[in-house]
Parts: sequence; structure tokens; C-alpha cells
Amino acid sequence: MILATSTLPSLTFYRKMVNPDEDTEFNDALRRHGILPPKPPSRSPSPDIPHITHTDAVRAVAATADADQLVTLIEGDNLDSDDERMFEEYKRKRLHEMKKEEKKGRFGSMEPLAREDFVREVTEGSKVDPNGEQIEDQGDDDEESSPRLKGTGVVVFLFKDSVPLSQHLQPLLNQAAAAHPSTKFLSIPAGLCIPNYPDKNVPTLLIYRNGEMVGNVVAGMGLKGMKTTVRDLEGLLLYFKAVEKPSAALLRSNGANEHSDSDDDFNDDIGTVNTRGGGLRTGGVGIGAGRGKEDSDDSDFDM
Repeated sequence: MILATSTLPSLTFYRKMVNPDEDTEFNDALRRHGILPPKPPSRSPSPDIPHITHTDAVRAVAATADADQLVTLIEGDNLDSDDERMFEEYKRKRLHEMKKEEKKGRFGSMEPLAREDFVREVTEGSKVDPNGEQIEDQGDDDEESSPRLKGTGVVVFLFKDSVPLSQHLQPLLNQAAAAHPSTKFLSIPAGLCIPNYPDKNVPTLLIYRNGEMVGNVVAGMGLKGMKTTVRDLEGLLLYFKAVEKPSAALLRSNGANEHSDSDDDFNDDIGTVNTRGGGLRTGGVGIGAGRGKEDSDDSDFDM
């Protein structure tokens, strides 16, 4: 017997009888035949949101606040003892960091030097470390084992106004002093510092660290004469360890590649250690690497 078409269940009947959201084999078969619509794409699970405690939140605030902001937080209302202790701890850290930076950057400009103050400001001043403490002499062995430079870099500029290169280097040294506030820059007329100092040796740079003269640059040797830039000057000071690292401010203002080959120029020009009286006292022209160990009783620099 053939049933009439009108007696067959309609698709609407199946849709009413079946829950399309159920994940069953029957529903899968209906979807394959187009009776049920395809399953919607599954959504990826939401990422787990980390649980942030009150202590974590307080620490995050304290870690990004400066000393003044921490003082304001400490003086605020509704602050429990644990939060106050944390803010106090971070405030002490900030103040300690500020004091260290103030001691390290205690110069920042080139200052005039009197002849009678040379030993105190230069020789003894170069023994003071960046934290403002006097360094005791612990022997040469300890110096080699310590990676940090000892003492303070001191640059003494011997000049004469009538010498063009002196006039050219003076503003460059002022720029270098501002860019390296942890290095002491001093200036003194050459004839006042060393009586009868020959003009052919002017300008001269004396470089000290930890009580020793580590370099002397006579008549601008190792530089580029009237074409010398502040970056050239900084490169020479880096060579003699008068400054510890390049200044980011000078890099930005003068270009990163301005004297990329300057170290090679210095190596070509720098001679041997002045151990036989070829330094400032006898009017020798050139660059010296400080006082020689074999000639410690015969100083290159006689006041």
C-alpha cells in the first residue's frame, strides 16, 4: 500500500521534535542532509584573567611612584600599616637613588682652577670616587681585579686666549662637562699653571684619575685641529678613561657616526709612556699616557 504524500511527516515536524543544540549522532545526520543548520563555530575559551591581590596592586603603584608621590601616598587617609610600610620602603629606595645620582653628577661645568689649589682639586680630587668617598690606596693588584674605574676623572685645560685652538676647544669642553657631570673639568691659563710654558704646547689637556696623571694631550695632538668636534673630544676622553661611557645627549646632538674611526686616529697618534722627560716639563709636543713607572721620581708635571 502506498501512503499518500500528505501523510508523511514534514521537515517542520522534525525541526519541532529535535533539539538542534544537542550534540547527537542523529542531529549530525540531519545536518549532513541539510535538515538542520550547521553547528555554529565554537568560540575559543576566554583567557584566564590573573588574580591580582591588594598587595600586588600596592607594590605596582609604589614601584612607579617617585619620592614626592610616595610621601603623598603615605600621608593619605585609610592607609593600613602594611601599605604604609611598603610605601616607606620604596621612599627610602628613591631617596637613596637620588643621593647617589647627586653625588655622581656633582660637577656639570668647567670651573677655573687656581695654581695653589692644583694638588687639592686635581691630584687629591681624582681620588674621590663617584659616591663622594675618599679611596684608600690598596695596591696595584686590587686595581686590576676591580672592573669599575676607581676615583674621579679630572680634566685640566691649560689654555691661552691668543691661541686659536684654545678658543676652539673651550666651548667643546664646556659641552663635554655638561654631558659628563661625574667628571671634573677645570681650566687654568697655561703660563699661570706652569711658568714659561711654551706657546707651541698650548692648549694642553691633563687627565687624572685616582691620584695619577693617566694622560696628557699637548698642542691638541690626537684631535683634528680647528675641525675638532665635541664627539672627537669625547672619544679622546673615553680613551684615557676620563669619562666612563659616551653621552647619549652628545650622540643625539652630533650624530652617531660622526667620528666612528676616531679610536684608530688616537691609536696612531698616542705615543709611549713619558718615562724619559719628554712630557710637559721639557716642552715635548704630543700625547702621553701619564707618568712612567720607571720614572716615578721624575714627574712629567712640575708645578
